[in-house]
Amino acid sequence: MTRAIRLALATFVVGFVVEGGTETYQFFSVGYSGQAWIGFYYIGLVTTGIGFYLMYRGRHEWTESHRRSVRRGHRFLWVALVMFLGAAGAIAGLGLVERSSGTGGPPAIVVWIVGGLVAVAFGNFFLSLVVLVERLVGPVGRVISWVAFAWSLGVAVLTGFLVGNGILTLLHQFVTNPLGLIASFAPLAFVIAPLFVTYFLFAAAYSDAYRRLRTQSGGRTQPL
Repeated sequence: MTRAIRLALATFVVGFVVEGGTETYQFFSVGYSGQAWIGFYYIGLVTTGIGFYLMYRGRHEWTESHRRSVRRGHRFLWVALVMFLGAAGAIAGLGLVERSSGTGGPPAIVVWIVGGLVAVAFGNFFLSLVVLVERLVGPVGRVISWVAFAWSLGVAVLTGFLVGNGILTLLHQFVTNPLGLIASFAPLAFVIAPLFVTYFLFAAAYSDAYRRLRTQSGGRTQPL
């Protein structure tokens, strides 16, 4: 089982590095204008798919051999509720600043709900990554993983705020031109791109877990 967990950790690390590199690429390529930047955006979609596939494979390997975190599933409901309320409150605060400048948009309640749900989707994903590795990392790795999660929440709130404010446009695009919907998300790429910090921090935390587990496998390995 230890070997399977190490394989899962290694797969996660590669996925984190690929996705972190993709987000870094998106972040620094946004300065390119017009068709050139759109080309970078579509290349980013491909590498994102590769990164998330690797993370999916890591999660699959993990689930097959390490099911302890499944017992904590009921806690995620309460955490998700807290994240939703916190994100909705933060988005409401950002909305007050924006609307004071005279910018229009959908009803505030719609922005709060949509933005909160987007933030919860981000938060649950990254929180699950913290939970998976928390028993295997040392004190430094544990701090790194929680910092990665905290950073992701900040990015999630900003992303939720923009998606919430643009939801009517996105829905209209979905109805009138579904194939063009992917391009409609291109402006969000720059907002989401700071997640490269989160991915690289998780790569460091999971590498720490891999190193510790590999060291333990040389002697008596603690039960998982």
